Amino acid sequence: GYAAGVLSILAATATGLAFHTARHANMADSGFSRRQIVLAGYVIHVLMLLSQFALPDKRWMEVLPVIALPVLSFYPLGFYLICALFLDEEEREKTLRALEESERRYRSLFMNSHTAMFLIDPSTGSIQDANPAAERYYGWTRDRLITMNMADLNTMSPAQIRAEMRKAESGLANHFLFKHRLASGEVRDVEVFSGPVEFGGRSLLFSIIIDITARRMAEREVQELNRTLELRVKRRTRELEGANRELEAFSYSVSHDLRAPLRAIGGYADMLAEEAESLLPPPSLHYLDRIRKNAQRMSSLIDDLMRLSGITKQDIQPRDVDLSALASRLIAEQASKDPERNVEIHIDPGMIIKMDRALAEVLLGNLISNAWKFTSKMEKTKIRFFREHQDDEDVFVLEDNGAGFDMAFADKLFSPFQRLHSAEDYEGSGIGLSIARRIVERHGGRIWADSQPGKGSSFFFTLGGKG
Repeated sequence: GYAAGVLSILAATATGLAFHTARHANMADSGFSRRQIVLAGYVIHVLMLLSQFALPDKRWMEVLPVIALPVLSFYPLGFYLICALFLDEEEREKTLRALEESERRYRSLFMNSHTAMFLIDPSTGSIQDANPAAERYYGWTRDRLITMNMADLNTMSPAQIRAEMRKAESGLANHFLFKHRLASGEVRDVEVFSGPVEFGGRSLLFSIIIDITARRMAEREVQELNRTLELRVKRRTRELEGANRELEAFSYSVSHDLRAPLRAIGGYADMLAEEAESLLPPPSLHYLDRIRKNAQRMSSLIDDLMRLSGITKQDIQPRDVDLSALASRLIAEQASKDPERNVEIHIDPGMIIKMDRALAEVLLGNLISNAWKFTSKMEKTKIRFFREHQDDEDVFVLEDNGAGFDMAFADKLFSPFQRLHSAEDYEGSGIGLSIARRIVERHGGRIWADSQPGKGSSFFFTLGGKG
C-alpha cells in the first residue's frame, strides 16, 4: 500500500499546485467560480481512487468498492466547503484593502485640497469633518468646526437648510448658492457642490465650498450698469428723436422758406439784367452777374443739403448691383458732356456687390464726378476703378491723376462744406464726399482717401461684406 499512498499524495499535490497556479493567473479576471472548485475536488479524488490500482495482489478490488462512494460524494463536498471558506476570507480581505486604499486616497485629496470641504451628516446638519482649507477660510479650527452645525454658518433658516440637504442627499440637486458666516462675522457669498458619499459605513454629504463674493459683486455691478445703460439709452433715444424732429423742421424750413427769397432774388436779377443791361455800366453788370450766380449756388447748396438729409432717412433695399457697369455708364455720361477731353479709363469687370441700387448710383456718381472735376486741368485724364481684397473684405478703389490734396487736411475731406481747393479753381458745394461717406456708413462700410498734391487721389471704400 506504500506506492498507492505515495501516488495519492503526489496526485493531490499536483492537482492543488495546478489549481493554485491557474487561480493566480486568473486573478486579473474573476478568479475561480464555485463550479470550478467542485470540479477540482472531483479531479483530486478521482485521482486518489485511480491510485488504488497500485495496491499489490489486486487488493484494489476490495478497497475501491468500500471507499468509492464516500470519496466521490462526501470528500469533494468537504473540499468545496473548506476552499469556499478560504476564498470568502480572501475576498473579504481584498475588499477591505481596496476600501482602505480608497479611503486613503480620499483622505489625501480631502486634506491637501486648497478648496474648503466638509463632510456633513444630512440628518442633523452637523459637520463631521473639515479640511485645512476650510479652517483657513472660515477662521475656526477643525476641532471647533466639527462641533458646529451648518445652521451656524448658513444664513438660511434651519428648515430651509434641511430642505436643501434633502435635495443633495436624494440627488435632486448638487449645486447651491448660499451666504456663509465666517469667524470674523463677515458674511460671504459661496457656491456649494454637494452630494452623498458612503464613509465609515455612514451616508454623509460631501460638500465643496467656493467663495464667489467677488463674482457676485461684479454681477451686481454689471446689472446696475445695464440698468443705468438702459436709462441712458432711453434718454439718448429721446434726445435723438428730438434732434431728428428739429432736423426735419429745419429741412422743411430750408426747402420751403429759403427757396422763395432765393427765387425772388434770382428772378429780379434776371429781370433787371433784361431791362437795364444797356443802361448799366460794366462794373454794375458784373455785380448783377455775381448776384445771379451766387443765388444759383445757394439753391444748389440747398439741394445738396436736402439730399444729405434724405439719405439718412431713406430706407435701404439691398440687391445685387454691378458696380462695373454702373461706373462705365456714369463715366460715359461725364465724357458726353466734355467730348474734347483726352481720357484713359480702366474699370475691372464683374464687381458685383449687394447694396441699395439708388444709393450705389449716388455714391459712384459723387466719386466719379469728383475725379472728373479734379482731372480737368490734366493733359490726359486717367481714371481707374478696381477691387482689392484686404483683411478678409472687399475694398473698392477709384484712382485718378488729378490735382490731389495734402493729407494733413484729410480729416476735413468728408465733412460737409469743407473744401480743400478754392471755388475759383474747382466749382462745387463741398458736400458730395459727405454724401458718399453717409451712404457707405449706412451700408456698414468705411471710406478713406490717399493723395499727394499734383499726383492724383485714390478713394477707398468698403460696403460691409464681400462682393
